[in-house]
Amino acid sequence: MRNISLLFWVAMLATTALAQSRTATATLGMPLPIPPSIELEIRDQPDSPLQLSVDRKAAGRLPGSPLTIRNVGGSPIAAFVLRVDVEPYGMNQIVILGTKGLGIGDSRIHGVSAPRIRPGDEMAKPGTSVDFVRFADGKTWGEDSLGRSKDIAAYIEGRNAALARLDTLLVGHDDSDFRRAFEVFGASSFSEPNLPTGRAPRAMDWKSRGYEEVLNILRRMPRNTDLAKELARQIEVMGAQGNR
Repeated sequence: MRNISLLFWVAMLATTALAQSRTATATLGMPLPIPPSIELEIRDQPDSPLQLSVDRKAAGRLPGSPLTIRNVGGSPIAAFVLRVDVEPYGMNQIVILGTKGLGIGDSRIHGVSAPRIRPGDEMAKPGTSVDFVRFADGKTWGEDSLGRSKDIAAYIEGRNAALARLDTLLVGHDDSDFRRAFEVFGASSFSEPNLPTGRAPRAMDWKSRGYEEVLNILRRMPRNTDLAKELARQIEVMGAQGNR
């Protein structure tokens, strides 16, 4: 049973990185199908700036359980945290949107990492809710019961530091391709278990992760590739020298 459980979680991690693939490959070399989506129970939150709804058409095309997430508030949204509750602990998912954010009235489909249902609890529906929202202007909404707001703040701080350095390096260059690359970037997503009170989550340098997001986008640019890679190299060196 322990080996089966290990393979399940290896597959879940692999499918997060292979959102467009129908098959995940575990580190043991065994091809594993994407686990079927789990039925979620959307909790009623009438004052939430995000409206959640199950997107059944996307089931099987995305890893996890697909939700349509719509901004029904009055401001663009920069990041949010989804909470999925099921015994014994559940999961939470940080979603940090690209620089364009989620505009008023806009929506996106997002695959939620739902925890494995224990044997005998197949009819259980994990309760899903919005735990925290950070708006583009820095204002916030939500209980932040899991304390993930500080991680989001650090990530955005690091990303903004790298973007500021990119702006400086692009002076005198045509920056249209670079702006387009960041505008089309969707989001970065991070899943964690809902840990018991008093137990700290895994250590992660969120500021560095935000900084590295800019480098990764530059390295993957399909146009101005050589310049983009050189800019990424320079920003990486600047970050190391300035401790980001």
